[in-house]
Amino acid sequence: MYSKSLFNRSANLERSVINPVGISGTTLIFSQETLNALKAVQEYYTLNLSSKKYDKIPTDYQKFLRLYNTIRTSYAKINNKNLQLLFKITEEGLVGAMNAYGLNFTATELTLENTMLKKNIEDILSGKNVKNAFGANTGQLTIKKSFTLAPLFSYYIMLYGVPERGVGFEQNKLSMLLSILEKNCIDPYK
Repeated sequence: MYSKSLFNRSANLERSVINPVGISGTTLIFSQETLNALKAVQEYYTLNLSSKKYDKIPTDYQKFLRLYNTIRTSYAKINNKNLQLLFKITEEGLVGAMNAYGLNFTATELTLENTMLKKNIEDILSGKNVKNAFGANTGQLTIKKSFTLAPLFSYYIMLYGVPERGVGFEQNKLSMLLSILEKNCIDPYK
C-alpha cells in the first residue's frame, strides 16, 4: 500500500499517521513512529522483563507515556482482529514491565528494611551497647583495626554479593538502593 503526492509524481511506500499499519501482499507495513515504538517496547521493556533484568527497565515516565500513547493510538486504528491482539499484547507487556520494575523496587526496599531490622535485633541481643567496667587488675588490652563500608555499598554487597573483580558495582542497582536509602532517611555515605 502506498500514498501518492498531490504535488508531484513521487510515491511514498511508508504508512501515514492516519493509517499507521497496512498490509502489502504478505508484508505488514508500519508507520515509522509505530515501528520505532514497537522496537523500543521490545528492546527496553519486554526484553528486560522476560530476562528478569528489572533494574534495567527505563523509569522515564514521559518516555513510557509516549510509547503507550503510540501503541494505543495504533491499536485504535487497526481493523484486523489478529493484529489488534498483537498490539494489545504489546501494550500489556509495556505496562507489565513498568509494574515489574515497581514490584522489584518494592521487594528490594523491603529486603533492605528487613536486613536493617535484623541487624538492630542482633545488636540488641549481642549486647553491643553494653559497656564493660574494667577493674584495677585488668592487664590485657587488645587493639583491632577495622573499616566499615558506606551503607550504600554494604547493603549492595549484602543483597547482590561482592562484584566480580574488575567489574565493579552495577550502576542501576546502586541507583535503586540509593533511592531506597534516601527514602528511609538513611545517609548512604555515612
